[in-house]
Amino acid sequence: MTDRTGLITRVIDQGVPAYLQVVRGIEALTPLFDLSVRRYLANIFWKGGMVKLSSWMSTVMLFTMVYDVPVLPPEVAAYLSTTIELGGSFLLAIGLAGRWAALSLFGLNIVAALSYGQLSEAALQEAFYWAVLLLYVVLHGPGLISVDALLDRVYRRRYAMSRADAAVSP
Repeated sequence: MTDRTGLITRVIDQGVPAYLQVVRGIEALTPLFDLSVRRYLANIFWKGGMVKLSSWMSTVMLFTMVYDVPVLPPEVAAYLSTTIELGGSFLLAIGLAGRWAALSLFGLNIVAALSYGQLSEAALQEAFYWAVLLLYVVLHGPGLISVDALLDRVYRRRYAMSRADAAVSP
């Protein structure tokens, strides 16, 4: 029984630190994963916005005849959709207002999937994957490699310095 206890103790003593080191190594890749997800999604929506801009008359025609966008007039919906795609993808790519950019693209993705009734099963599945990745950014944030993270660090440093100055001043 004591041999077994000694073996378990040795495995724990050596195995747990090794396991924790592997976990830390994997977690160190999280900022790169966040960046790659943001850039992947930004690329998709940027291309969609550029296609709309490249043939504006066709875009307005699609919003008039094919897409069943509720509430908004077709031309307004076309402008709004293009603005969200281009602006949201740019903000998402650099990680500025990352959660809001992802949330706006998430909403656009849902409206697009619902308003175009002729989507294939594969296209619906792809829209679902995009929605999951966008929700990841909304819930997790844009990550450490982002303008949001940089602004947060600058703000915290300034706040800490102003607090230190206030504590020193009589």
